[in-house]
Amino acid sequence: MLKKTTGFKLIELMIIVSIIVIFSGLIIHYVIVKIQHNKIWGTIREINTVANACLAYIKENGEAPAAGIQSGPLTPGNAFIKVLEEKYLTTCSINDRWGNPLIVYSGSAVANFHVFTKDKVGKVDFIIVSYGHDRLDEGFIYDPANPEAGWFKVSSMADFKKDLINWNGTWIRRPR
Repeated sequence: MLKKTTGFKLIELMIIVSIIVIFSGLIIHYVIVKIQHNKIWGTIREINTVANACLAYIKENGEAPAAGIQSGPLTPGNAFIKVLEEKYLTTCSINDRWGNPLIVYSGSAVANFHVFTKDKVGKVDFIIVSYGHDRLDEGFIYDPANPEAGWFKVSSMADFKKDLINWNGTWIRRPR
């Protein structure tokens, strides 16, 4: 007598689908974290490039590019970008890897950024900021007595929302 083959039972099919869903969720989460990780380190590289160009400009000119003028988001063709692209950069990044404008303050305008006060900035100061994945200022306050207090470990998705802040070529807010 021939035996009938019945195929998968409903419970077996549900178990297989559940396993596929669980693995898919893990893979998707890993891919999203990896993409955000690449964006944070790509933004750090871009900010370092702009900061190094600023330092070269300061060494040659005795003041930050567009000192006192640059105060806020970079826009194409503004004074800050023009002076850097004349000699120090081929092209100046105006956005971070999340597509947000880089926020730059130079010279006395650094006092407009909440981390510093007017009595602690000069014409050679500059600050470059990325507000991270969420595009929001997290309100980080720099503590000069503990300069590495602003460094953080990337251990969750919320860490990609933290600001990246470079002051005069030194990182005061960044991942470890």
